[in-house]
Amino acid sequence: MTAERVKGISTSLIRRMFEIVERAKREGRDIVNLSIGEPDFDTPIEVVERACKYMKSGYTHYTSNLGIEELRIAIADIYKVSQENVMVTTGGSEALLNASLAFIEENSEVVIPTPNFLSYFTYAKICRAKVREIKTHPNFEMDLDVLNESMSKKVSAVFLNYPNNPTGVVLDGKTLKGVVEIAKDYDAIVISDEIYDKIYYDKKPTSLAGEENVVVVNGFSKSLAMTGWRIGFVIAQKDLLNEMLKVHQVNGVCAPSFAQKAVADILNEGIFDEIVGRMVKEFRRRRDFVYSRLKRLFEVVKPEGAFYIFPNVGIDCEKFCEDLLIKKGVCLTPGKAFGSGNENYVRISFANSLDNLEKAMKRIEEYVAEGA
Repeated sequence: MTAERVKGISTSLIRRMFEIVERAKREGRDIVNLSIGEPDFDTPIEVVERACKYMKSGYTHYTSNLGIEELRIAIADIYKVSQENVMVTTGGSEALLNASLAFIEENSEVVIPTPNFLSYFTYAKICRAKVREIKTHPNFEMDLDVLNESMSKKVSAVFLNYPNNPTGVVLDGKTLKGVVEIAKDYDAIVISDEIYDKIYYDKKPTSLAGEENVVVVNGFSKSLAMTGWRIGFVIAQKDLLNEMLKVHQVNGVCAPSFAQKAVADILNEGIFDEIVGRMVKEFRRRRDFVYSRLKRLFEVVKPEGAFYIFPNVGIDCEKFCEDLLIKKGVCLTPGKAFGSGNENYVRISFANSLDNLEKAMKRIEEYVAEGA
C-alpha cells in the first residue's frame, strides 16, 4: 500500500517531457532538448584529476556526517561563517529534504513564491503541510507587503531560490533581508536555496548565510558542473544544523569522500573563481543570444542569473510545448511545473551549445509564424 504522504505527488511534467523526448529519439527524430536543468559542460578536468588522485590513495570510505574538515573550513571562509555552521550533504536536494523534514511541521503552512523550483512543492507535500503560494508575476520580484499579508503563526517555512529557477531573476539584498525579518516575526524558518549563486551576469546575488532563522542550501552541481557527484552543503546556526544532522545521518550519511577532497583542493588552491568564470562567460553569451531572439516574440524578463529564461508564450504551456516538440523537435518545460500562475509560461534552459540554441530559436520562430 502507498503511504498517504506520497499519494498526492504526481510524476513531474519534466519527467513527462523527458519520456516524450526519449521516444522521439528512438524514432530517429532530430530533437533539441532545452529542458535540461544542468550545465552542458563536463566536470572541469581540474576537479576530475584531483578526485582520481584521492580515489587511488584510498579516499573511498565514510567521512564524518558533517563532512571533511578542510572542505567545511573552505566553505565557511567563502561565506564568512564558522565551520561549525557548515555541513556537507549528498547534493543540494538531500540538503533541501533534510531541512524540510527538520522544520516543516505536519499541518503547518509553507510559503513558496511562484514561479519556483518544482521540488519545494513536493517537499511540502511529503511533510503533509499546506502550500501557500505568492505570485510574483509579471516581473518575478517579491512584494514584501504581499508576503506579510500571507504570513501567520501557521507558517513553518518560507522557500527562497535566487538566482531563481525558472526565471533567472536575482532578488536584491534589501528585499531578501525583509523576507527574513518577516519570517522571524512569525517564528518561521527561511530555506534559502542558493545553488546558482555563482552563476550571475548583471547583478551579484546576496547570500543569507549567517542569518539567525535561515538555512542556506548550496552545492557544486551547477558552479562546477558536478551534478553527478552529489556534493552539497548547508549553512545554518548550530542549533538548526543539529536538527538537520538528525535526518542527514540516516538519509545521506556523507557525501563521497574523494569528491569532497577534490572540491576542497579547488577552493583552497584559489582556482574556483577562474573555473566558474569560464562557464559563466559562455552562459552570458548564450543568455544574450536567446534573450535577443525571444523578446521579438514574447513578453520575457531578462535573466540576471542561473541559465534559464521564462517567457510568456500567450497560450497554454502544455499545448505549446507538446506541439513545438511534435512539429519542430524542440523540447521545453511547461511553466505549470513551477507553481500557479504559470499556465502561459515555458522554461527554456540555455545550458546548451550556441549552435543548438540557434537551431532551436529558428524553429520556435517558425512555429510562432505558423500561428501557434
